[in-house]
Amino acid sequence: MSRLPDDQAADFSRRERSPSDRPTKAKRPGARSPAGEDPEGSTFRPSPVRSLPAGQKSSKPGRRGAVEPVSPNPKWWERILFGRAGSGQLAQFCRQLAAYLNAGVAYDRALGSLRSQFSGTALGPVIERVKLRIRAGSTLEEAFQPEARVFGAMFLSLLKVAEARGGVPETLRMLSDHYEARQRLIRQARSALIYPTIVLCAAGGVVALITLVLLPLFASLLTDISRKAQLPLASRALLGFSQLISSGGWWMLPLLMIGVPLAFLRWYQTEPGRAILDRLLLHVPVFGGLLRKLDTTRFARTMATLLDAGVGVGEAIELTAGVLAMSPIRQAVRGSRKRIEAGEELSVALGSTGQFGVDVLAVLETGEETGKLPESLNHLADDYEQQVALTVKNLGQLVQPLLVLILGGLVLFIILAVFLPYVQVLTSLSGP
Repeated sequence: MSRLPDDQAADFSRRERSPSDRPTKAKRPGARSPAGEDPEGSTFRPSPVRSLPAGQKSSKPGRRGAVEPVSPNPKWWERILFGRAGSGQLAQFCRQLAAYLNAGVAYDRALGSLRSQFSGTALGPVIERVKLRIRAGSTLEEAFQPEARVFGAMFLSLLKVAEARGGVPETLRMLSDHYEARQRLIRQARSALIYPTIVLCAAGGVVALITLVLLPLFASLLTDISRKAQLPLASRALLGFSQLISSGGWWMLPLLMIGVPLAFLRWYQTEPGRAILDRLLLHVPVFGGLLRKLDTTRFARTMATLLDAGVGVGEAIELTAGVLAMSPIRQAVRGSRKRIEAGEELSVALGSTGQFGVDVLAVLETGEETGKLPESLNHLADDYEQQVALTVKNLGQLVQPLLVLILGGLVLFIILAVFLPYVQVLTSLSGP
């Protein structure tokens, strides 16, 4: 593996080189030195920035290679036609771009090929915009900067560090592994919700059927009995609910079943609502533990990727907090940054938050003592990923008894509400 020449590390836009432009040991006048150096080097050789094409003006006067203005972020029609770029697409893009760059293919040609491969997906227009910025003379990090909503702050930070160190292909492969791990977590989380969602929808259908079809049949009988004797509390509640539905209040049933979840979802999208609901969710049996394990896996995997790429601990903490889903854990990680920058160990700063288990803190402490914190975090992420997979696999067995109890309680309530009046009447008739 050969090292990057000093006169090649300043800019990372691509152009074809003539034989006279081949790497030499002498520095060009005014060239910048690299901020760091990859110990093992890279097979990728970035070319100097070419000048802007004739007739084009730089968006920042006086700066060579400034980005030509290109529309940032996905347009509204892109979101409608293609949706959002998923973790699987990002992983494939990073891996293929790394292969192109490692083979010495220019940015322009590599992005043009990837544009054809991802045509018809959410990444297609994004790659086209990045390609136009590269042609305008921008660096790779500058070209991706306006697409932060697609790739995320972590992608841009690692790319910036990689350009300084000269290890762009290696960093892209690392990002590909990160996106693949995130895709596995998302699939596991969705699998955990499929079974409960199906059962709850079926339960809602059964409740609607009982309410709209069976209750009117029993309502007349309960009304006749109520004229002779006072009905039990369950029967009065059931009769009142039936009369409300039959008198035109049937629309309340779909309103409650659809409107209430939508209202909670809308509230959850606000900062106060998310903070309150996340704290409640973390204390829900089974689901709370699963959500905590998912966030612990995200924390360990993201932190390991950032530290292994050479990102500073303070910035790595901030970026890692941004990918966490649960508000209490995210705030705990973000709040530990000042203590870590003040000289505290990562395990000590996170241990005081009370959001991480003893096993997590023990792994962090061991990694700090041995000087292999990224490796320890990767092992921790692998372990918790296996725990999440096992929990998801057994989730159906854990949730099924709870749902059966809920449905059984509903049916029992209806049976008691219907038959208790008859038992009461028969008891009064058989009395002295």
